[in-house]
Amino acid sequence: ALVLSYYLETHSKQCNLVDKNVIEIGAGTGLVSIVASLLGAFVTATDLPELLGNLQYNILQNTKQKCKHQPCVKELSWGIDLEKNFPRSSCHFDYIMAADVVYHHPFLDELLLTFDHLCKNDTVILWAMKFRLENENRFVDRFQTLFDLEMISNFPSLNIALYKAMRKGRMRP
Repeated sequence: ALVLSYYLETHSKQCNLVDKNVIEIGAGTGLVSIVASLLGAFVTATDLPELLGNLQYNILQNTKQKCKHQPCVKELSWGIDLEKNFPRSSCHFDYIMAADVVYHHPFLDELLLTFDHLCKNDTVILWAMKFRLENENRFVDRFQTLFDLEMISNFPSLNIALYKAMRKGRMRP
């Protein structure tokens, strides 16, 4: 989250978030959502139901009366009720942001489904990833069957990479 937040802040001209629709999946403490909100985005911070209280608290404490648009917090369990909770016809996100969502857990298929469901042809995915085990590499390979992936920053000493992705065939040079 620190890597992605730092990128957003230091590249705010290239990655202008003012009045953009942003969703953060697996928001955790909400750091990326807070930074995106402070940079002017309409933010939807999402996570599992049991984490929403802490997420809501953190976001309110750090954004109330400091942002152009007050962020909203919403439940998102990967792969579950996606069309019901985020209908393709009415939900459009300019950016999907994710920090450290790929690790050893049994929901990587659902995570990929969620990326696919939320991503339109012009949506940009910004994804910070810490590499721990071989599972992460396999997920990246599977992710690349649906999305073009570009590493935009790398921190080898931390085993962290920051990626930009778009639907296959949509990445601009």
